[in-house]
Amino acid sequence: MAFFSGQGEVSVAPITYDTNGVASTGAFRKVGNVPDFKPKFDVSKKEKKESMSSQRLTVKTIISENKSSFDATLDDWSKENLALATMGTATTTAAGAVTGEVAPLGLIVGDIWALKRQKVSALIIKDSAATPVTVTNTKYRLVDADFGTIEILDVGTYTQPFTASYSAGEVDSVSFFTAPIAEVALRFEGKNTADGNRKCLVELYRVALDPTKELGLISDDFEGIKMSGNLLVDITKPIDPVWGQFGRIVYL
Repeated sequence: MAFFSGQGEVSVAPITYDTNGVASTGAFRKVGNVPDFKPKFDVSKKEKKESMSSQRLTVKTIISENKSSFDATLDDWSKENLALATMGTATTTAAGAVTGEVAPLGLIVGDIWALKRQKVSALIIKDSAATPVTVTNTKYRLVDADFGTIEILDVGTYTQPFTASYSAGEVDSVSFFTAPIAEVALRFEGKNTADGNRKCLVELYRVALDPTKELGLISDDFEGIKMSGNLLVDITKPIDPVWGQFGRIVYL
């Protein structure tokens, strides 16, 4: 009898297509700690019922579709993992100078002006008449330099809108819904701790990822990124008992 309790690492690789529509799998990247990884299997069936006994008993079943999917939880909130989870694009914006960024019109005392860039330093604020507003903590307050937020303390007789010039630091970001549905290959290199740490390999050849349903941004517990997707047929694999066209598990 073989019991199973798995531990291991999950890796992901992009699938790209050339101009002839031929798919190729790129290099694999480990996604970090994955406390939950579950391939799932299902079928669509058609049933034939008899009409003689008045009980409409099933006399034949045929399978009309094989379906497979997966669920996983990723603990690593890296920009690459978040991009996969949000159909997003991961970028790094270099540090640089910003000149003349215009504030919202009609600011009043107590308003918060959120600058477009973050990690702010060397901040200079002027009004539309080019009058410097230079007295920090009297006319305005830089609430948080990292977030780039300014609180208005005094609008005086200045001509709005205000403008800000400053230095912005380098940041990583992920923009949501800026990329098509990602097709990837998934690979699980694991050990069965219920069987003497026997190694096993699981390959999912071609997976269309769904966007995550939510990101738990406020919580009293550790939050993971919930991932899911559907397995697609890989016609580059042979239809045989060794490979199959969706994936396989290999005991080593």
